[in-house]
Amino acid sequence: MKALLSSFAVAAVACAASGAIITPGTYHLANHPGGSALPPAYGLRLDELYNATGNHDIYTFDFSALASDVRMTVSATTIRIFGQSFGGRDTGSGYANDIDRGIYTFDFIYSVGVQNAPGDDDIMVIANHQNFGTITTPRGHTIALEDQSDGNYSFRLGDENNDLGHRGFSGISGWGWMNHGGDAHVYASDWLFTVDSVVPAPSSLAAVAFGALAMARRRR
Repeated sequence: MKALLSSFAVAAVACAASGAIITPGTYHLANHPGGSALPPAYGLRLDELYNATGNHDIYTFDFSALASDVRMTVSATTIRIFGQSFGGRDTGSGYANDIDRGIYTFDFIYSVGVQNAPGDDDIMVIANHQNFGTITTPRGHTIALEDQSDGNYSFRLGDENNDLGHRGFSGISGWGWMNHGGDAHVYASDWLFTVDSVVPAPSSLAAVAFGALAMARRRR
C-alpha cells in the first residue's frame, strides 16, 4: 500500500501529456475517441442491457453530454466511478427514441485488487467478479454490475506501458470489462473513458470564492 500511495503522489494529473500519472482525488470523466461503436461518442458501453429488439442491442452512455456528470474518485486502495449519464439504445448515429433514452445513474467501486501495473505508472485492478456496482435505468430498474477480467486485469487507468496512450488518446484513459445482471459476459460491456479534469477540493473552492469576494470588496 505504501508503494502504491507513493507512486500516486509523484505528480499531478497531466491528461494531455505522455507519461501522465494520476494522483488521489476526484476527476470529471469524458467520452473516449477510440470506441468501436462510434458514433455517438461514449464512455461506457453495456450491450444487451435490455433485449429491446430481439437482435444484439448496443447501449452506450455519453459522458460528455450536457445532462451528464460522471466522476471518478481515486485513493490508495479504491477507485469509485459514479454519477449520471445520458444514453440509451445506440442506433449508429444517435439513440433510439424509446423508453431507454434518458438519464442513467451508476455507482461502481473497485476495492479488491487495486495496485500498480507491473513496471509501469498505470493503475490496474487484478480481480475477477470481486468488485461491484449498480446502474439505474430510465425504466426505474436497478441492475447489478460486476467486474470481468480479460485474464490479466478487469480495469486499468493510465496511458499504457509505452506512455503513448490507450487507443490513440495520449492522456489518461480508463478501460475495463463488466458484467450486468449476472456472471455471463456480453460482448461488448466495458468502460472506455478519458479523464477530463480535476474536481476542485472543497477547500480550493472556498479559497477561490474568498478571493473573488475580496476582489469585489476592493473594487467597491
